[in-house]
Amino acid sequence: MIFMLTAWYPYPKTKDVVKKTISTPQLPDYIKKWQIFGTADGNNGMKVYNLIMVEKDKADEALIFISKLQSEFTDIDGYVWKIEPCMGVQDALKVLEID
Repeated sequence: MIFMLTAWYPYPKTKDVVKKTISTPQLPDYIKKWQIFGTADGNNGMKVYNLIMVEKDKADEALIFISKLQSEFTDIDGYVWKIEPCMGVQDALKVLEID
């Protein structure tokens, strides 16, 4: 299972976000990989993409963990986030019933 977490925050809050990021707890074993990519998003400030790979049978637990983690950032003024489930090509082909 793959989740894409997208977060936005004002440029002046970057140091606050970085400080909070480096103080987050260790990831549970069912989160296999967490990659972070950032970019400037014009008047919206910083935009950060997080690709989070999770064991398939642990998606619910991972979603709760990620949401709790993100709730810690919401005290930073202007910080907003959303999380979306994503499919890899193999799963998308199953949806389309293509072998």
